Amino acid sequence: MQGAGTKRADTSDRSYPVLLDITRLTSRVGRGALTGVDRVEMAYLDWCLSTHGQLHGLARIASGYALLDRNGLARFTDRLKGAEPWGRRDARALVGVKTPKPRGAAESDLRRLAISLSNKARLPDLPDALYLNTGHSNLRRITLEGVRAQGLRTAILVHDTIPLDFPQFQRDGSADAFAQKLRLSVQHADLIISNSKQTKQRVKAHAKTWGDCPPVTVAHLGLDARERVEVKAKNRPYFTAIGTIEPRKNHTLLLDIWEDMTPDERPDLHFVGKRGWKNEALFAWLDQLKSQPWLHLHEDMDDPALTRHLSGAHALLFPSFAEGFGLPSLEAAQLGIPVICGDLAIHRELLGDYPVYADLEDRYFWKKTILEQAAQRQKDLVHAHMAKRPHIPTWSEHFAAVNAAVMKLV
Repeated sequence: MQGAGTKRADTSDRSYPVLLDITRLTSRVGRGALTGVDRVEMAYLDWCLSTHGQLHGLARIASGYALLDRNGLARFTDRLKGAEPWGRRDARALVGVKTPKPRGAAESDLRRLAISLSNKARLPDLPDALYLNTGHSNLRRITLEGVRAQGLRTAILVHDTIPLDFPQFQRDGSADAFAQKLRLSVQHADLIISNSKQTKQRVKAHAKTWGDCPPVTVAHLGLDARERVEVKAKNRPYFTAIGTIEPRKNHTLLLDIWEDMTPDERPDLHFVGKRGWKNEALFAWLDQLKSQPWLHLHEDMDDPALTRHLSGAHALLFPSFAEGFGLPSLEAAQLGIPVICGDLAIHRELLGDYPVYADLEDRYFWKKTILEQAAQRQKDLVHAHMAKRPHIPTWSEHFAAVNAAVMKLV
């Protein structure tokens, strides 16, 4: 979530009306810091509220659908950001035994703020607008067919196709569920927004299975402006890995490397991210190591804390087997923090020659590179890397690309 130490850059204005889907942000209430996809939906919400075109919001909730006008969206956003408290749970939320209390409060406020409500079987009457879905949520047949039946155009942001490309890393059943979402998106969207050239290529490859693909435009995600925080040098250098602890992120490689180091040479290692899925052996290993002074686990870290943490690191370690965008690597590069990562196409697209690219099978090279950087002064590493930073995409650039593509539809 946006906070102290970050500043959302000015973005392109918008003249066309938008119906923004906020289902994902609603579902995240009470679940800790926003994930990468959550932050994108929040960026779109901020942008839509800051621009002049007509604006409505749509959320799928336990009782059906809620339609909000601009004022309702603004008040809901204040609650999402903590500027206003959530209201009391209404009668519908109190009988929803499976709905967590924070989400129940959010859905209650949506019902109070809504200008129209409907049940699960149909959409409310919608305004004439572009339906914009950016969160991989609510991509359901009833939603997409209902939007089309009421004459709206649809634009859908696809973040990645990892569940189809690497099903071995997914929760059971999630690859099939994602395939259904992507198929419906291809069949019903008038425009697909892709966060990278890589994602565009993969979307078009999968779309061949389902028929004609709508136009796909590439718009790199923006980063909030942030500056490196001067932090007091630690007695021991530290390295950090950021992301949910799940098999695709390959945390096991880093633990193997650290256990192979001698106590005298071993720097500190930080994992920032919640525990995910299908990683029981690694979780057990982390539990065994939790008393080790060199390992530090952070389940939840807000933006200001993350900026401070990254600012003092000797490097961001990013040994993922696959990434859709790899936001942490760009955030590190923005601050001049070195990045050591696998040689993935998305890293080449966004980071160019900035990182040290390391073969994920070459544990010796990873260890050698880490120890070489640990032996240097952190401020010297940052100074050298600031001079070779890649272009950091902005939200202004992102929304300008989106506007250009949308104006061809409206």
